[in-house]
Amino acid sequence: MTLTELESLLEQFKKLPAPVQREANLFSAGARGHYENPVSDVLAFYLDPDGEHGLNTLVLEALIACLPKPEAYTAALVAPPEREAVTEEGSRIDILLEGDEWVMAIENKVWHLQNNPFDDYSAHLDHEDYAGKTPTCVVLSPKGGAPKGWISVSYRQLTQALLPRLGDAFVAAPLNKWLVFLREYVLHLESLMSYQPLPSENEKFVLSNMHHITELEALKKSVAKSLLEEGQRYLAAHFSAQEYEISARQHTYEGIPMLRYTASHWVSKSDVVLYLDSSPDTWFWVYNCTYALTDDALRDRAITMLDVEGCDGEYRAEKRNTCFCFYTYYDPETTDKATLWKAIARRMELQDRFELEGRTA
Repeated sequence: MTLTELESLLEQFKKLPAPVQREANLFSAGARGHYENPVSDVLAFYLDPDGEHGLNTLVLEALIACLPKPEAYTAALVAPPEREAVTEEGSRIDILLEGDEWVMAIENKVWHLQNNPFDDYSAHLDHEDYAGKTPTCVVLSPKGGAPKGWISVSYRQLTQALLPRLGDAFVAAPLNKWLVFLREYVLHLESLMSYQPLPSENEKFVLSNMHHITELEALKKSVAKSLLEEGQRYLAAHFSAQEYEISARQHTYEGIPMLRYTASHWVSKSDVVLYLDSSPDTWFWVYNCTYALTDDALRDRAITMLDVEGCDGEYRAEKRNTCFCFYTYYDPETTDKATLWKAIARRMELQDRFELEGRTA
């Protein structure tokens, strides 16, 4: 790929729409929350007015409010919600609810096609155990839709019925953990119903330019490798009088190359890093990554010896408080390589002095 072709490709990339970012929740972060069983398990838990959540009929009322004639249903159950209720034919109803005057089968469909034995589910509600009770069959799904004789309730309908009740409950009991979890559940339902694939322009761009993108990735890797080796040669020459052995390695953080340099005689795994982030509103970073700061006195000496003039700041890189990073920013638009190598050499000198003197003081 020529430089002109590369620049044209990057210009096309800049014009692509940004992917939609959704608020994360406990269910999207783990617990297989996008599968039907966990979604149904949580719903059944909250539908129980006597459940440990202590929210009484809050969720049951919201569900009933989504039905065509909500006034026909009393928000009370004669037994806890039944999960995977087995029919005479051996089928399993996702959630079975039984009130004083009504019985309800809820089939929750997150992704799958609605090809369940719905007739068998409906027939189960005609069992003599439910004699005299009004049978109600509900399909709950992200976008709605139900077979003949069933009531369709979309996740949007349910969340819209839940949200005002949630708000009132938060005012009454703001520290109730079950309300927090219920809010996370609502967020998860919203994420399921509002799923949007990657914009078609983005997909078309990648599929049409896959070979060039692969070339571009290979070019990035080769440039980073070349810079890593160039820096190592510069540092070897810079410390030639001391006969220091300079080693170099590379890894990436969120796809951005990090070039790491260290001296073999340092007693810790500390190194000096060039982080090549040049995205909008960011900078190249040059910083000491100083490990094995095992006590307050050592940390204080590190701050004194490494947080020197020209340093833009420091941050703690580990929860144990044993690794500090002292960094300086450089504008990628105006900084040449010679300036970066000198900055790295300066940081190496500071680190060298700390390793040889600061750790033994």
